[in-house]
Amino acid sequence: MMKDRGNEVNSGSTLLLVLTLVIPAASAFAAEDPPDLAAIPRTEEPLEVWISFSLVNITAVNEKEETIEFDAMIHMSWMDPRLAYDPAEYGMAEGEFTPGDYSKTPRRVYLTDFAVKELFPGWWPSVVIPNGIGDRNTTNLSLGVWPDGRVGYAETFDATAETPMELRRFPFDKQALEVFIHPFVYDRDELVLVPQDRLARSWNQNMGIAEWTRSDLTMTERPVEIGHFDGSKTTISEFVISIGLDRQPMHVLVSLVLPLVLLVWLTFSVFWMDQEGLSDRVNIQFIGILSVVAYYFVILDSVPDIDYLTLIDAFIIISFFMPAAGVVISLVVDKLNRRGRTELGDKVDRVCRWAFPLGYAAACFGTWILFFGIG
Repeated sequence: MMKDRGNEVNSGSTLLLVLTLVIPAASAFAAEDPPDLAAIPRTEEPLEVWISFSLVNITAVNEKEETIEFDAMIHMSWMDPRLAYDPAEYGMAEGEFTPGDYSKTPRRVYLTDFAVKELFPGWWPSVVIPNGIGDRNTTNLSLGVWPDGRVGYAETFDATAETPMELRRFPFDKQALEVFIHPFVYDRDELVLVPQDRLARSWNQNMGIAEWTRSDLTMTERPVEIGHFDGSKTTISEFVISIGLDRQPMHVLVSLVLPLVLLVWLTFSVFWMDQEGLSDRVNIQFIGILSVVAYYFVILDSVPDIDYLTLIDAFIIISFFMPAAGVVISLVVDKLNRRGRTELGDKVDRVCRWAFPLGYAAACFGTWILFFGIG
């Protein structure tokens, strides 16, 4: 009996000791990390999150898939008075920090993905790229807090985004490839993304890939409606980055257009051949037709399945019809010879010697004017 009572006393003492240690620790944890710090700062107006985008490098542009792969950096900044602190607590001298001056790195900094996601006690906006393919790969992450509660966020990442391309003037096209950034969860009456150029970093070198030159980069914000399955709609703040790229057409001109032009012009040599060699004339022109078709398949591997005619399409169609028209002329000349009208056949050949090259050049020039006169 005494032994059981002793066990009860020991158990009670152990429980009292555990409660004595756990309750103060839990209270201290709650005091250091209040639950409301993890919630978005509540204000009468929607919280303004200043945001900027810095393009570091373009690694790939895929016209067939209409995608762009790039390395970039996102900068965001917002005010959260709940995170304000005394500069002296972090060893800052009096007057070292001036409210509104955020040019210097704050003393309270969280570096790496773990520090931001696990150690930072406050709220920070999570953003997504809705036209991204897969998740973006974050390579560096940092967050800093200034004494007045201003929070700065920086993230470097690489991503792939799907963006429609305007290829009517291919290979002389200029692209404005758009990347969209949405705040995760929050509506526009809670959070607004405000573009800020001064938060961006710039690189002097014109980073890019072969065949493309970066022309400009613009950032805008607009409200967009997001539809739900029940038919309702929500308005959110959308941050739009437009990346301007100019294609360098020299590769296409040298490897495709120039050989095709020479090939078509060589088919015009049939008008200098003897009229009796009908089979030779037709063979040369059919070789030209088949070569044009082969070049067209090369182009099809480079452009998406679009529902409009491009400049290079029009050029290939013209290049296809010139040898085809030459076959018709050769048959007409042969028919005239068979009927004994040799002089007329010679005259047709002499006219075609100049009419075909000039007509080909005029058709190509007219196509150029037509496409560059649109839009």
